[in-house]
Amino acid sequence: MPEKLDISSQPSHQEAHIDEKISIQELEENENDELYEKATFQYDPDKINIFTKEPTIEQLLRRIDEEALDLSPDFQRQADIWKPDVKSRLIESILIRIPLPAFYIDATDEDKWLVVDGLQRLSALRQFISLQTLHLSGLEYLRNLNGQTYKQLDRRYQRRILETQVTVYLIEKGTPTEVKYNIFKRINTGGVPLSPQELRHALNPGNANKFLGKLASCDEFQLVTQLSATRKKRMDDREFILGFLAFTLNSYQTYQDQERDTFLSNALSKANKLSEVELTQIENNFKRGMKACWEIFGENAFRKISHKQTKKYPINKALFEVLSVNLSQLNDREIKTLVARKQELIEKFVNLVDNDREFLFSISQASSKVEYRFRTIQNLIKEILA
Repeated sequence: MPEKLDISSQPSHQEAHIDEKISIQELEENENDELYEKATFQYDPDKINIFTKEPTIEQLLRRIDEEALDLSPDFQRQADIWKPDVKSRLIESILIRIPLPAFYIDATDEDKWLVVDGLQRLSALRQFISLQTLHLSGLEYLRNLNGQTYKQLDRRYQRRILETQVTVYLIEKGTPTEVKYNIFKRINTGGVPLSPQELRHALNPGNANKFLGKLASCDEFQLVTQLSATRKKRMDDREFILGFLAFTLNSYQTYQDQERDTFLSNALSKANKLSEVELTQIENNFKRGMKACWEIFGENAFRKISHKQTKKYPINKALFEVLSVNLSQLNDREIKTLVARKQELIEKFVNLVDNDREFLFSISQASSKVEYRFRTIQNLIKEILA
């Protein structure tokens, strides 16, 4: 993996100097994950409220049954990714008194805790104890228990599981959203870690998440992106759409003083407050933009196109945001003009990728170059429409 380039401290466009020897190949590997940037948010330690509790497994399961502890049912990938043998060895660890790793929970809402780290373990415990759908298998030390359900265990084993205390770190009310996100990002390293979008999803529950899912499943988006099942499982499709939503709700000029994570999380919070009428308008504009991009670029939509390279590049998040937002804001007549002159538009776009090094940086690694890439694409579209 090439070293992440830090260009957040580079001078403005007028003063910027980009090394002309840097090639498109040196930038491509970083483009389909996160756009890198320096952290600029300043934390006030006095506002970070983290408390430790040691409830029993029985108490945690009771909260789940009473819907006071949310396993985030929209996280279907995360809620049931462990294989039966792995779940069984978790139960075995408890039975032979091996301490479990700590759980991290967002307790901002006292009546509805949200699990972010520990979801697999709680899901396995619920499946074995509450639902009783798990038969133990692959045990290493208690092999005589293989094949048994919770109900079939000796009562002493049942009590041992239910009375086991676990360590729970509660992120409580008053802790800023940016701090919560970074806390979970720092501890989100073991097992099957959550992707950045899955973390946002967990920490920002509401209608906006359902709206992202709706747009991700629409035919227009599916056709033009053709994302793999793996990327969809990690909610990569929703992060693409959240980028569109964020720059639709907020001008790109407001981005400059924020981190990307904060910008996207704030957009989710803002979208949770939108009316159905507003969401429908955004949905219609989004679909129009997707259709337009397909009619213009075809299978190269939202990808770098270069005369210097014949390979097909992956979908680029920065290009998705800037093209989807700009095309969604055009009327039918303007889109018709772009489609009719698409060869000219594509040639000018290729020229940008091949010859404008700052533009190439702006769509590859430099999240701080948001204004440059938006202005560049806006000017390109205006030039074709003139």
